[in-house]
Amino acid sequence: MTGHADKVLLGGKVLTVDAGFTVASAVAVTGDRITAVGDDDHVRALAGPSTEVIDLAGQTVLPGINDAHLHLALFGLSGPPFSVDLNGIDSLGALNEALAGGPPGPGGSRWLIGEGWREANIPEFDAAVPGPHRSLIDEVTGDRPTVLHHASRHSVLVNTAALRIVGITRDTPDPDGGQIVRGPDGEPTGLLLEGAKGLIDKQVPDHSEKERLDAIETAMRKLNALGITSVTDPIVWPELLRDYTTLRRDGRMTVRVNTLMHWDWPSPASSSERLETALGYAGLSTGLGDDWLRIGGCKLFADGVPTQCTAWLHDPYPSGDHGHLITPGDDDEARYEELLRMIELAHRNRLQVQVHVTGDRAADAAADGIIRALKADPWPRARHALLHGTLLSEDSYARLAEHDISVITSSLMKSHSGASMTRAIGEERWSRAFPAGALLAAGVHVADSSDAPVTYPDWRRGIATFAGAAPGPYSDVPPDLRLTREQAIRLWTTAGAYIENAEDRKGTITPGKLADLVVLDGDVLTADDDALQQITPTLTLAGGRVVHSA
Repeated sequence: MTGHADKVLLGGKVLTVDAGFTVASAVAVTGDRITAVGDDDHVRALAGPSTEVIDLAGQTVLPGINDAHLHLALFGLSGPPFSVDLNGIDSLGALNEALAGGPPGPGGSRWLIGEGWREANIPEFDAAVPGPHRSLIDEVTGDRPTVLHHASRHSVLVNTAALRIVGITRDTPDPDGGQIVRGPDGEPTGLLLEGAKGLIDKQVPDHSEKERLDAIETAMRKLNALGITSVTDPIVWPELLRDYTTLRRDGRMTVRVNTLMHWDWPSPASSSERLETALGYAGLSTGLGDDWLRIGGCKLFADGVPTQCTAWLHDPYPSGDHGHLITPGDDDEARYEELLRMIELAHRNRLQVQVHVTGDRAADAAADGIIRALKADPWPRARHALLHGTLLSEDSYARLAEHDISVITSSLMKSHSGASMTRAIGEERWSRAFPAGALLAAGVHVADSSDAPVTYPDWRRGIATFAGAAPGPYSDVPPDLRLTREQAIRLWTTAGAYIENAEDRKGTITPGKLADLVVLDGDVLTADDDALQQITPTLTLAGGRVVHSA
């Protein structure tokens, strides 16, 4: 190397997360790249008169955190001032009190939006059969149309005014991949599952462009404060891609965004016919873009979620039902073939496929589709993935490894969704959800993620969870599935880079890589279980630029 570095960071514990998990004490940055890693004397020699010298004072440095599944725009728009935050609401009284003071809706409309309720947290919702009923919120919301998003984002509860505006009645047919839940009297209860929620979401006015762009930028800054420098946004519709492009063009991005296209949102359900039309016009393929904003691929939904009994399972729910795929079709076989056609379509158009699967039977079906597509049309670096992999058949692990099908887990759901999950699928099945340890042992590439705003993107809690430091009830991981701290750190750094086909550019602290770094006031390798979750980022660099400083 010739010339002087722009920044040198000295006197710390630099966890490079390279193949040998090398530990250094210093790192040099020039422009947007890491130019040297080593001991203090070696790196100090690269400092010149204008070099910024940062004394780490024993702090720990990690590669910038990469959240492999985070809905950036939705995270930015969740909660005040855009919606009512329903996370933690634990009674109908508290819910109605929160709704009574709700903010104006998108674009200044009368619509009232709430985010994050969980039926297990609200006794009155939990006791309702066949689920929460609009009458429980009608009194406080009145004629103001109201949409309350479930924490999973796979269902909504709406009031009578919203049903009336949209025109949903007892005679409205269920849409493909969705269900309008009805009571014993045949009338809609206000609970809309999966694709049915699109009937309402499409009628809610949009936020203004300024609101959207400002919300995304604010969300990026929140992530920077957590040490996050890269995300994969798994649901990007055309308008959102334009918003991201605007932010990139205006130099407002402080988080790198790998996008997965989904043309049918707000409905998770799609079809091969609609997908073929979108791909015919879009002209997109994986890799288009730059280091800040790129097309990563395409997201497909195979099934729903266990808490709504819409995940497709081999073994039944307590009700005896198995759930089913949410792709179009009159029976399981037709829906299965439709899923495989959609996977093959995206694959042929050279879009990496990431498939939402929470049930083991859905995961097996998605793997069938990926393997069939790869055999018919080999693509060595496709790196298709299963999203969540909540419940996986143990005999599927070797098959996933053989065909380089990655799994992107959701460790944070262990502590956020346990109460609902255990009743839906039982404590034993839930305890072995997201089997990262077994997958890694079988040779499967695994990355971890928050799925924010479904959970708060606290990667420290994710590491603690998979390492066996369970942060709450229902979140314990059996000993045979636990990870070492080193393994868990890789799931939030190098693993996401691999799935993006970006391991040559980021994920480790090595010369030539992008200078994405986070400085921590504690050591994630040696901190005790309680202290691990309290470690605080004090400095975050993205491309060598300071994007957060405490």
